[in-house]
Amino acid sequence: MKAPLAFLCLMLSAAPVAAQELSVLAPQIADLARSETGDPDAVANIRDALWQVVYLSSLPSAGQAEVAEILTFRRADIQAGAGSGASGTTSAVLNPLLPAIFGVAFEDGAITRSVSGSTISLKVAPAGLICAARPLAAAAVARRDEDACRTFWRRVGVTASFDTTRGEKSTKLEDLQTLNNQLAAVTVRAEVLNLRTASGARYRRTFETRFESWKKAATALTAIDRETPEIEKAKTQVAAKLLELVQKPDWKGKAVDRRTAEITAIVKEAARPVTVPEVQATAVREAWLGALRADRELQNAVANAPVLTAEYAFERPDLATEPIGTVVPEGIRPPNLHSARAIYAQGLMKTSLDFTANASFSWFSDVRPGMSGSFRDFKAGVAGTFRLRDLANYGAPALSFAALYVYLHQEPLGLGLIAFNDAAINKPGHIGVFQAKLELPTAKNAMRIPLSFTYSNRTELINETDVRGQIGISFNLDALFVEGK
Repeated sequence: MKAPLAFLCLMLSAAPVAAQELSVLAPQIADLARSETGDPDAVANIRDALWQVVYLSSLPSAGQAEVAEILTFRRADIQAGAGSGASGTTSAVLNPLLPAIFGVAFEDGAITRSVSGSTISLKVAPAGLICAARPLAAAAVARRDEDACRTFWRRVGVTASFDTTRGEKSTKLEDLQTLNNQLAAVTVRAEVLNLRTASGARYRRTFETRFESWKKAATALTAIDRETPEIEKAKTQVAAKLLELVQKPDWKGKAVDRRTAEITAIVKEAARPVTVPEVQATAVREAWLGALRADRELQNAVANAPVLTAEYAFERPDLATEPIGTVVPEGIRPPNLHSARAIYAQGLMKTSLDFTANASFSWFSDVRPGMSGSFRDFKAGVAGTFRLRDLANYGAPALSFAALYVYLHQEPLGLGLIAFNDAAINKPGHIGVFQAKLELPTAKNAMRIPLSFTYSNRTELINETDVRGQIGISFNLDALFVEGK
Protein backbone atom coordinates (compact mmCIF):
# COMPACT_ATOMS: atom_id res chain seq x y z
CA MET A 1 0.00 0.00 0.00
CA LYS A 2 1.28 3.46 -0.86
CA ALA A 3 0.38 6.59 0.99
CA PRO A 4 -1.19 9.30 -1.20
CA LEU A 5 1.17 11.97 -2.38
CA ALA A 6 1.75 14.58 0.32
CA PHE A 7 4.22 17.32 1.02
CA LEU A 8 6.66 18.81 3.53
CA CYS A 9 5.54 22.28 4.54
CA LEU A 10 3.48 25.21 3.26
CA MET A 11 4.92 28.12 1.34
CA LEU A 12 2.89 30.86 3.01
CA SER A 13 4.92 33.86 1.90
CA ALA A 14 4.42 35.84 -1.30
CA ALA A 15 7.91 35.03 -2.60
CA PRO A 16 8.12 33.74 -6.19
CA VAL A 17 8.41 30.01 -6.75
CA ALA A 18 12.04 28.93 -6.97
CA ALA A 19 13.30 27.18 -10.09
CA GLN A 20 14.42 24.09 -8.16
CA GLU A 21 10.90 23.71 -6.76
CA LEU A 22 9.40 23.76 -10.26
CA SER A 23 11.91 21.13 -11.35
CA VAL A 24 9.95 18.42 -9.54
CA LEU A 25 7.25 18.82 -12.21
CA ALA A 26 9.75 18.50 -15.07
CA PRO A 27 8.62 14.98 -16.14
CA GLN A 28 4.95 16.00 -16.33
CA ILE A 29 5.77 19.24 -18.18
CA ALA A 30 7.98 17.34 -20.62
CA ASP A 31 5.20 14.82 -21.34
CA LEU A 32 2.75 17.59 -22.19
CA ALA A 33 5.33 19.50 -24.26
CA ARG A 34 6.01 16.43 -26.41
CA SER A 35 2.30 15.86 -27.03
CA GLU A 36 1.29 17.49 -30.31
CA THR A 37 -2.40 16.94 -29.58
CA GLY A 38 -2.28 18.24 -26.01
CA ASP A 39 -2.93 14.97 -24.20
CA PRO A 40 -5.65 15.58 -21.53
CA ASP A 41 -4.02 12.95 -19.30
CA ALA A 42 -0.78 14.95 -19.32
CA VAL A 43 -2.73 18.04 -18.29
CA ALA A 44 -4.37 16.11 -15.48
CA ASN A 45 -0.98 14.85 -14.29
CA ILE A 46 0.31 18.41 -13.96
CA ARG A 47 -2.87 19.44 -12.16
CA ASP A 48 -2.65 16.59 -9.66
CA ALA A 49 1.09 16.93 -9.05
CA LEU A 50 1.09 20.72 -8.80
CA TRP A 51 1.29 20.69 -5.01
CA GLN A 52 4.72 19.15 -5.04
CA VAL A 53 5.70 22.75 -5.75
CA VAL A 54 3.51 24.25 -3.03
CA TYR A 55 4.83 21.81 -0.43
CA LEU A 56 8.58 21.54 -0.72
CA SER A 57 9.14 17.77 -0.92
CA SER A 58 7.17 14.57 -0.94
CA LEU A 59 6.13 12.54 2.07
CA PRO A 60 8.18 9.35 2.58
CA SER A 61 6.60 6.45 0.79
CA ALA A 62 4.81 3.91 2.97
CA GLY A 63 5.80 1.02 0.70
CA GLN A 64 8.23 -1.56 2.02
CA ALA A 65 10.04 -1.87 -1.31
CA GLU A 66 10.45 1.90 -1.54
CA VAL A 67 11.98 2.12 1.92
CA ALA A 68 14.34 -0.71 1.03
CA GLU A 69 15.32 1.15 -2.11
CA ILE A 70 16.15 4.27 -0.10
CA LEU A 71 18.34 2.17 2.18
CA THR A 72 20.13 0.70 -0.82
CA PHE A 73 20.97 4.15 -2.13
CA ARG A 74 22.17 5.57 1.20
CA ARG A 75 24.24 2.65 2.52
CA ALA A 76 27.71 3.37 3.87
CA ASP A 77 28.54 -0.13 5.17
CA ILE A 78 29.59 -1.83 1.91
CA GLN A 79 33.24 -2.84 1.57
CA ALA A 80 34.13 -2.37 -2.07
CA GLY A 81 37.90 -1.99 -1.75
CA ALA A 82 40.84 -4.05 -0.53
CA GLY A 83 41.96 -4.71 3.04
CA SER A 84 44.44 -2.71 5.11
CA GLY A 85 47.41 -4.89 4.10
CA ALA A 86 47.07 -4.34 0.35
CA SER A 87 49.52 -2.26 -1.67
CA GLY A 88 46.63 0.01 -2.64
CA THR A 89 43.74 0.56 -0.23
CA THR A 90 41.71 3.29 1.46
CA SER A 91 40.45 1.20 4.41
CA ALA A 92 42.22 0.79 7.73
CA VAL A 93 39.08 -0.91 9.10
CA LEU A 94 36.87 -2.99 6.81
CA ASN A 95 33.13 -2.47 6.48
CA PRO A 96 30.93 -5.47 7.38
CA LEU A 97 29.07 -6.15 4.11
CA LEU A 98 29.97 -6.94 0.53
CA PRO A 99 27.80 -5.97 -2.47
CA ALA A 100 24.71 -8.16 -2.75
CA ILE A 101 25.49 -8.87 -6.41
CA PHE A 102 28.69 -7.38 -7.81
CA GLY A 103 31.18 -4.58 -7.20
CA VAL A 104 34.57 -3.33 -8.33
CA ALA A 105 37.07 -0.86 -6.87
CA PHE A 106 40.36 0.76 -7.81
CA GLU A 107 42.53 2.20 -5.01
CA ASP A 108 45.95 3.77 -4.82
CA GLY A 109 48.16 4.21 -1.75
CA ALA A 110 49.13 1.73 0.97
CA ILE A 111 48.46 1.91 4.71
CA THR A 112 50.75 -0.63 6.40
CA ARG A 113 52.91 -1.48 3.38
CA SER A 114 56.21 0.35 2.99
CA VAL A 115 55.81 0.81 -0.78
CA SER A 116 52.49 2.04 -2.14
CA GLY A 117 50.84 0.54 -5.20
CA SER A 118 47.49 0.27 -6.93
CA THR A 119 44.94 -2.47 -6.32
CA ILE A 120 41.87 -3.50 -8.31
CA SER A 121 39.29 -5.47 -6.32
CA LEU A 122 36.48 -7.49 -7.87
CA LYS A 123 33.72 -8.57 -5.48
CA VAL A 124 30.89 -10.92 -6.33
CA ALA A 125 28.17 -12.77 -4.44
CA PRO A 126 27.82 -15.90 -6.62
CA ALA A 127 24.37 -16.88 -5.32
CA GLY A 128 23.17 -13.27 -5.56
CA LEU A 129 24.37 -13.07 -9.16
CA ILE A 130 22.51 -16.27 -10.05
CA CYS A 131 19.33 -15.12 -8.29
CA ALA A 132 19.51 -11.72 -9.98
CA ALA A 133 19.55 -13.42 -13.39
CA ARG A 134 15.96 -14.57 -12.89
CA PRO A 135 13.28 -12.38 -14.54
CA LEU A 136 12.28 -9.35 -12.42
CA ALA A 137 14.44 -10.52 -9.49
CA ALA A 138 17.50 -8.28 -9.79
CA ALA A 139 16.03 -5.27 -7.95
CA ALA A 140 14.81 -7.39 -5.02
CA VAL A 141 18.18 -9.15 -4.72
CA ALA A 142 19.99 -5.79 -4.77
CA ARG A 143 17.71 -4.59 -1.94
CA ARG A 144 18.77 -7.73 0.00
CA ASP A 145 15.21 -9.04 0.08
CA GLU A 146 15.47 -12.45 1.74
CA ASP A 147 12.54 -13.79 -0.28
CA ALA A 148 14.28 -13.00 -3.56
CA CYS A 149 17.16 -15.42 -2.96
CA ARG A 150 16.22 -18.22 -0.60
CA THR A 151 19.56 -19.91 -0.06
CA PHE A 152 22.25 -19.80 2.58
CA TRP A 153 24.86 -19.11 -0.09
CA ARG A 154 23.49 -15.60 -0.71
CA ARG A 155 25.40 -14.71 2.47
CA VAL A 156 28.76 -15.65 0.90
CA GLY A 157 30.87 -13.27 -1.16
CA VAL A 158 34.20 -13.70 -2.95
CA THR A 159 36.84 -11.03 -3.59
CA ALA A 160 39.82 -11.15 -5.95
CA SER A 161 42.44 -8.41 -5.57
CA PHE A 162 44.97 -7.58 -8.27
CA ASP A 163 48.13 -5.52 -7.67
CA THR A 164 48.58 -3.56 -10.89
CA THR A 165 52.12 -2.46 -9.98
CA ARG A 166 53.55 -5.96 -9.85
CA GLY A 167 56.22 -6.51 -12.44
CA GLU A 168 57.50 -2.94 -12.06
CA LYS A 169 60.96 -2.57 -10.53
CA SER A 170 61.07 -0.08 -7.67
CA THR A 171 64.34 1.71 -6.93
CA LYS A 172 63.64 1.19 -3.23
CA LEU A 173 63.90 -2.58 -3.67
CA GLU A 174 67.55 -2.87 -4.60
CA ASP A 175 67.89 -6.58 -3.80
CA LEU A 176 64.32 -7.62 -4.57
CA GLN A 177 62.35 -8.29 -7.73
CA THR A 178 58.59 -8.07 -8.15
CA LEU A 179 56.44 -10.85 -9.53
CA ASN A 180 54.64 -10.58 -12.85
CA ASN A 181 51.47 -12.37 -11.70
CA GLN A 182 49.17 -9.57 -10.50
CA LEU A 183 46.75 -11.73 -8.49
CA ALA A 184 47.48 -10.57 -4.92
CA ALA A 185 44.74 -12.14 -2.79
CA VAL A 186 41.52 -14.14 -2.82
CA THR A 187 39.05 -13.60 0.00
CA VAL A 188 35.89 -15.44 1.01
CA ARG A 189 33.48 -13.70 3.39
CA ALA A 190 30.30 -15.05 5.00
CA GLU A 191 27.55 -13.17 6.86
CA VAL A 192 27.17 -14.89 10.23
CA LEU A 193 24.51 -12.40 11.37
CA ASN A 194 22.91 -9.66 9.27
CA LEU A 195 19.84 -7.77 10.45
CA ARG A 196 20.42 -4.90 8.01
CA THR A 197 17.80 -6.07 5.56
CA ALA A 198 14.46 -4.45 4.77
CA SER A 199 12.64 -7.77 4.72
CA GLY A 200 11.76 -10.59 7.06
CA ALA A 201 9.66 -10.76 10.23
CA ARG A 202 11.83 -8.33 12.21
CA TYR A 203 11.57 -5.64 9.56
CA ARG A 204 7.80 -6.12 9.15
CA ARG A 205 7.29 -5.63 12.89
CA THR A 206 9.40 -2.45 12.81
CA PHE A 207 7.60 -1.18 9.72
CA GLU A 208 4.10 -1.78 11.10
CA THR A 209 4.76 0.20 14.27
CA ARG A 210 5.48 3.31 12.18
CA PHE A 211 2.81 2.94 9.52
CA GLU A 212 0.27 4.98 11.49
CA SER A 213 2.44 8.09 11.13
CA TRP A 214 2.29 7.89 7.35
CA LYS A 215 -1.47 7.31 7.34
CA LYS A 216 -2.01 10.27 9.67
CA ALA A 217 0.03 12.59 7.45
CA ALA A 218 -1.70 11.38 4.29
CA THR A 219 -5.14 11.89 5.86
CA ALA A 220 -4.28 15.41 7.02
CA LEU A 221 -2.94 16.45 3.64
CA THR A 222 -5.89 14.95 1.80
CA ALA A 223 -8.19 16.94 4.11
CA ILE A 224 -6.42 20.22 3.46
CA ASP A 225 -6.64 19.60 -0.27
CA ARG A 226 -10.37 18.85 -0.02
CA GLU A 227 -11.36 21.47 2.53
CA THR A 228 -9.44 24.48 1.23
CA PRO A 229 -11.35 26.22 -1.60
CA GLU A 230 -8.28 28.18 -2.68
CA ILE A 231 -6.40 25.00 -3.55
CA GLU A 232 -9.23 23.47 -5.55
CA LYS A 233 -9.80 26.74 -7.36
CA ALA A 234 -6.12 27.00 -8.31
CA LYS A 235 -6.13 23.41 -9.58
CA THR A 236 -9.13 24.10 -11.77
CA GLN A 237 -7.62 27.29 -13.14
CA VAL A 238 -4.28 25.72 -14.08
CA ALA A 239 -6.01 22.85 -15.88
CA ALA A 240 -8.21 25.27 -17.83
CA LYS A 241 -5.25 27.44 -18.86
CA LEU A 242 -3.21 24.45 -19.98
CA LEU A 243 -6.09 23.05 -22.03
CA GLU A 244 -6.58 26.44 -23.64
CA LEU A 245 -2.89 26.60 -24.49
CA VAL A 246 -2.64 23.17 -26.10
CA GLN A 247 -5.87 23.60 -28.08
CA LYS A 248 -4.61 26.68 -29.94
CA PRO A 249 -4.13 26.12 -33.69
CA ASP A 250 -0.43 26.97 -33.59
CA TRP A 251 0.38 24.40 -30.84
CA LYS A 252 1.60 21.72 -33.27
CA GLY A 253 3.91 24.14 -35.03
CA LYS A 254 5.78 25.23 -31.92
CA ALA A 255 9.14 23.78 -30.99
CA VAL A 256 9.23 21.57 -27.90
CA ASP A 257 11.46 24.06 -26.07
CA ARG A 258 8.93 26.86 -26.60
CA ARG A 259 6.05 24.61 -25.53
CA THR A 260 7.96 23.78 -22.36
CA ALA A 261 8.58 27.46 -21.57
CA GLU A 262 4.89 28.38 -22.02
CA ILE A 263 3.68 25.46 -19.88
CA THR A 264 6.22 26.31 -17.17
CA ALA A 265 5.05 29.93 -17.09
CA ILE A 266 1.44 28.84 -16.48
CA VAL A 267 2.47 26.34 -13.80
CA LYS A 268 4.68 28.92 -12.09
CA GLU A 269 1.81 31.40 -11.93
CA ALA A 270 -0.58 28.75 -10.57
CA ALA A 271 1.94 27.64 -7.98
CA ARG A 272 2.00 30.93 -6.16
CA PRO A 273 1.63 30.27 -2.44
CA VAL A 274 -1.89 29.53 -1.29
CA THR A 275 -2.93 30.86 2.11
CA VAL A 276 -4.69 28.19 4.17
CA PRO A 277 -6.23 28.31 7.64
CA GLU A 278 -3.56 28.15 10.34
CA VAL A 279 -5.29 25.22 12.05
CA GLN A 280 -4.99 23.14 8.90
CA ALA A 281 -1.42 24.26 8.28
CA THR A 282 -0.44 23.28 11.81
CA ALA A 283 -2.04 19.85 11.41
CA VAL A 284 -0.11 19.27 8.20
CA ARG A 285 3.17 20.32 9.77
CA GLU A 286 2.65 18.02 12.76
CA ALA A 287 1.67 15.11 10.56
CA TRP A 288 4.64 15.64 8.32
CA LEU A 289 7.12 15.88 11.20
CA GLY A 290 5.76 12.67 12.69
CA ALA A 291 6.10 10.88 9.37
CA LEU A 292 9.59 12.29 8.84
CA ARG A 293 10.69 11.03 12.27
CA ALA A 294 9.13 7.63 11.58
CA ASP A 295 10.89 7.41 8.24
CA ARG A 296 14.28 8.28 9.71
CA GLU A 297 13.82 5.91 12.64
CA LEU A 298 12.88 3.11 10.26
CA GLN A 299 15.95 3.69 8.12
CA ASN A 300 18.19 3.85 11.19
CA ALA A 301 16.60 0.70 12.59
CA VAL A 302 17.89 -1.12 9.53
CA ALA A 303 21.14 0.77 8.92
CA ASN A 304 22.22 0.47 12.60
CA ALA A 305 21.23 -3.15 13.21
CA PRO A 306 24.04 -5.55 14.19
CA VAL A 307 26.13 -7.34 11.58
CA LEU A 308 28.76 -10.03 12.10
CA THR A 309 30.80 -11.40 9.22
CA ALA A 310 33.71 -13.84 9.05
CA GLU A 311 36.43 -13.71 6.41
CA TYR A 312 39.25 -15.90 5.17
CA ALA A 313 41.96 -14.52 2.87
CA PHE A 314 44.77 -16.13 0.91
CA GLU A 315 47.51 -13.65 -0.02
CA ARG A 316 50.45 -14.03 -2.35
CA PRO A 317 53.49 -11.83 -1.53
CA ASP A 318 54.65 -9.62 -4.36
CA LEU A 319 58.42 -9.87 -3.81
CA ALA A 320 61.04 -12.38 -4.87
CA THR A 321 64.80 -12.25 -4.32
CA GLU A 322 67.70 -11.74 -6.60
CA PRO A 323 70.70 -13.83 -5.55
CA ILE A 324 72.48 -12.45 -2.46
CA GLY A 325 75.81 -14.22 -2.42
CA THR A 326 75.35 -17.72 -1.08
CA VAL A 327 72.79 -16.67 1.56
CA VAL A 328 69.58 -16.49 -0.47
CA PRO A 329 69.18 -18.33 -3.79
CA GLU A 330 67.67 -16.55 -6.78
CA GLY A 331 63.88 -16.55 -7.04
CA ILE A 332 63.11 -17.33 -3.41
CA ARG A 333 60.06 -15.40 -2.25
CA PRO A 334 58.30 -15.15 1.10
CA PRO A 335 55.74 -17.81 1.97
CA ASN A 336 52.08 -17.24 1.22
CA LEU A 337 49.85 -15.78 3.89
CA HIS A 338 46.55 -16.99 5.34
CA SER A 339 44.33 -14.63 7.33
CA ALA A 340 41.16 -15.00 9.35
CA ARG A 341 39.09 -11.94 10.26
CA ALA A 342 35.90 -11.17 12.18
CA ILE A 343 34.01 -7.93 11.45
CA TYR A 344 31.25 -6.62 13.71
CA ALA A 345 29.20 -3.47 13.20
CA GLN A 346 26.53 -1.85 15.36
CA GLY A 347 25.06 1.63 15.09
CA LEU A 348 23.42 3.92 17.60
CA MET A 349 19.75 3.30 16.86
CA LYS A 350 18.44 6.89 16.69
CA THR A 351 21.49 8.42 15.05
CA SER A 352 23.44 8.19 11.82
CA LEU A 353 26.56 6.93 13.60
CA ASP A 354 27.82 3.40 12.94
CA PHE A 355 30.66 1.64 14.79
CA THR A 356 32.73 -1.13 13.21
CA ALA A 357 35.32 -3.40 14.85
CA ASN A 358 37.81 -5.72 13.13
CA ALA A 359 39.97 -8.46 14.62
CA SER A 360 42.24 -10.74 12.59
CA PHE A 361 45.35 -12.87 12.69
CA SER A 362 47.63 -14.11 9.91
CA TRP A 363 49.92 -17.07 9.53
CA PHE A 364 52.46 -18.22 6.95
CA SER A 365 51.78 -21.23 4.77
CA ASP A 366 55.11 -22.80 5.69
CA VAL A 367 57.87 -22.32 8.24
CA ARG A 368 61.28 -21.42 6.86
CA PRO A 369 64.60 -21.87 8.66
CA GLY A 370 65.06 -19.21 11.30
CA MET A 371 61.33 -18.51 11.71
CA SER A 372 59.78 -18.84 15.16
CA GLY A 373 56.64 -20.51 13.83
CA SER A 374 53.88 -19.82 11.33
CA PHE A 375 52.11 -17.03 13.27
CA ARG A 376 52.78 -13.70 11.58
CA ASP A 377 50.60 -10.94 13.06
CA PHE A 378 47.49 -9.88 14.93
CA LYS A 379 45.38 -6.88 13.93
CA ALA A 380 42.58 -5.06 15.74
CA GLY A 381 40.79 -1.94 14.60
CA VAL A 382 37.75 0.18 15.33
CA ALA A 383 36.03 2.87 13.26
CA GLY A 384 33.19 5.31 13.74
CA THR A 385 31.29 6.30 10.59
CA PHE A 386 28.93 9.25 10.32
CA ARG A 387 26.36 9.02 7.54
CA LEU A 388 26.02 12.63 6.50
CA ARG A 389 22.98 14.35 5.04
CA ASP A 390 21.71 12.74 1.85
CA LEU A 391 22.50 14.45 -1.43
CA ALA A 392 19.55 14.29 -3.82
CA ASN A 393 20.12 11.72 -6.61
CA TYR A 394 23.56 10.89 -5.20
CA GLY A 395 23.39 9.18 -1.81
CA ALA A 396 24.79 9.77 1.64
CA PRO A 397 28.43 10.88 2.08
CA ALA A 398 30.23 9.15 4.93
CA LEU A 399 32.89 10.58 7.26
CA SER A 400 34.82 8.04 9.31
CA PHE A 401 37.66 7.97 11.81
CA ALA A 402 39.53 4.73 12.40
CA ALA A 403 42.34 3.35 14.54
CA LEU A 404 44.26 0.18 13.67
CA TYR A 405 46.76 -1.76 15.80
CA VAL A 406 49.08 -4.35 14.29
CA TYR A 407 51.34 -6.67 16.28
CA LEU A 408 54.09 -8.18 14.10
CA HIS A 409 55.22 -11.36 15.81
CA GLN A 410 58.19 -11.92 13.49
CA GLU A 411 59.74 -10.76 10.23
CA PRO A 412 56.92 -9.39 8.07
CA LEU A 413 58.13 -11.28 4.99
CA GLY A 414 58.81 -14.55 6.79
CA LEU A 415 62.51 -14.72 5.90
CA GLY A 416 65.54 -12.53 6.45
CA LEU A 417 66.14 -10.21 3.49
CA ILE A 418 68.56 -7.33 3.09
CA ALA A 419 67.17 -4.20 1.47
CA PHE A 420 66.62 -0.51 2.06
CA ASN A 421 70.24 0.66 2.41
CA ASP A 422 71.47 -2.63 3.86
CA ALA A 423 68.95 -2.52 6.73
CA ALA A 424 67.69 -5.92 7.79
CA ILE A 425 63.97 -6.53 7.21
CA ASN A 426 63.48 -8.33 10.49
CA LYS A 427 61.60 -5.86 12.61
CA PRO A 428 58.77 -7.42 14.57
CA GLY A 429 56.93 -5.04 16.85
CA HIS A 430 53.91 -2.78 16.98
CA ILE A 431 52.27 -0.63 14.32
CA GLY A 432 49.66 1.98 15.15
CA VAL A 433 47.57 3.66 12.43
CA PHE A 434 45.08 6.51 12.64
CA GLN A 435 42.90 7.26 9.62
CA ALA A 436 40.36 9.90 8.58
CA LYS A 437 38.29 9.09 5.50
CA LEU A 438 35.58 10.83 3.50
CA GLU A 439 33.48 8.88 1.01
CA LEU A 440 31.63 10.90 -1.62
CA PRO A 441 28.71 9.22 -3.44
CA THR A 442 27.65 9.73 -7.02
CA ALA A 443 25.05 8.20 -9.35
CA LYS A 444 22.62 7.19 -6.58
CA ASN A 445 25.38 5.54 -4.56
CA ALA A 446 26.38 3.26 -7.43
CA MET A 447 29.79 4.95 -7.44
CA ARG A 448 31.69 6.19 -4.39
CA ILE A 449 34.98 8.08 -4.18
CA PRO A 450 36.90 7.45 -0.93
CA LEU A 451 39.59 9.91 0.14
CA SER A 452 41.63 8.96 3.21
CA PHE A 453 44.64 10.19 5.15
CA THR A 454 46.64 7.98 7.49
CA TYR A 455 49.35 8.43 10.08
CA SER A 456 51.36 5.49 11.37
CA ASN A 457 54.30 5.13 13.72
CA ARG A 458 55.98 2.79 11.22
CA THR A 459 55.31 0.51 8.27
CA GLU A 460 55.94 -3.22 7.98
CA LEU A 461 59.43 -2.87 6.52
CA ILE A 462 60.61 0.54 7.73
CA ASN A 463 60.69 1.57 11.37
CA GLU A 464 59.89 5.25 10.76
CA THR A 465 56.74 7.37 11.11
CA ASP A 466 54.68 7.70 7.95
CA VAL A 467 51.94 10.07 6.72
CA ARG A 468 50.10 9.22 3.53
CA GLY A 469 47.05 9.96 1.46
CA GLN A 470 44.94 7.37 -0.35
CA ILE A 471 42.31 7.74 -3.05
CA GLY A 472 40.05 5.33 -4.83
CA ILE A 473 36.87 4.81 -6.77
CA SER A 474 34.40 2.00 -6.22
CA PHE A 475 31.34 0.77 -8.09
CA ASN A 476 28.55 -0.94 -6.18
CA LEU A 477 26.28 -2.29 -8.92
CA ASP A 478 23.49 -3.09 -6.43
CA ALA A 479 22.20 0.48 -6.81
CA LEU A 480 22.16 0.13 -10.60
CA PHE A 481 20.10 -3.06 -10.40
CA VAL A 482 17.57 -1.32 -8.15
CA GLU A 483 17.45 1.75 -10.39
CA GLY A 484 16.90 -0.36 -13.48
CA LYS A 485 14.11 -2.49 -12.03
